[in-house]
Amino acid sequence: MGRFFIDMAGGIMIMLFIITLIITGVGWLSWRNLKAKIKTCGNCGSSYFSDLSQCPICGSVEQLEKEKFDNNVPASSATIDINAESTE
Repeated sequence: MGRFFIDMAGGIMIMLFIITLIITGVGWLSWRNLKAKIKTCGNCGSSYFSDLSQCPICGSVEQLEKEKFDNNVPASSATIDINAESTE
């Protein structure tokens, strides 16, 4: 009978460990999803949840991240030329 209780206690401990891991994983994924939806205003620095391009606090209008970068810039304009020189 003692062996039965020891096996039951071991099973319960394993289940508690697995449930803790599952809850932690779901919480971490939820936090990542929530964090991805937060926007920060470049003008006043406030953080808010919104799909709008206008800050609800200060009212400044910001461009979307995709519009901030010009993807048509040739790579040669972003390349740095390096000349090797002797230090002797």
